[in-house]
Amino acid sequence: MRNQDEVERIVRALAAEPDAQGALRLLLGEARRLTRAEAGTVYLREGDLLRFAAAQNDVLTARLGDAETQRRLTAEPLGLNDPSIAGYVALTRGSVNIADVYEIPLERPYEFDRQLDTMNGYRTRSMLAMPIRDARGNVFGVLQLINALSDAGAAVPFDAESEALVASLLAHFARLPHAAPARPAD
Repeated sequence: MRNQDEVERIVRALAAEPDAQGALRLLLGEARRLTRAEAGTVYLREGDLLRFAAAQNDVLTARLGDAETQRRLTAEPLGLNDPSIAGYVALTRGSVNIADVYEIPLERPYEFDRQLDTMNGYRTRSMLAMPIRDARGNVFGVLQLINALSDAGAAVPFDAESEALVASLLAHFARLPHAAPARPAD
């Protein structure tokens, strides 16, 4: 019950946010807080691309500052048909919960590009990626959470309760008037 009360509080805060961009940043921050995620990204679909709408990473921000972290994490869009996790979620409308992205089996239809980790001196481990829908159920974006943290601060997999909380939050978010971006998704 406490978690559902928390989701309802977040939904009220999202509804009060005056613009879509602010709502997406708030959605990401609150989803991270609920799941104890170290980092996360919101992608918006624009044709055959997924563009970064929000990115947060506590480790990189502490090391590089927010402006440099934003520059590094939001520079290039993803091709929707690339074998990325976010692209897979956007196209299939399904969720992906991975304990360690460096251990994805080869037979999976998606992969993790380690290049960003290497360039930034970061290590992505666990990931939860879920579709962001509008009121009609159309997927217009992807919420990606990175590295759930244990009480000791170690990266651990996202548990079923975290996944259910984020699913509930996204279901409520879909019903908000400014949930979808100004441009319709293809």
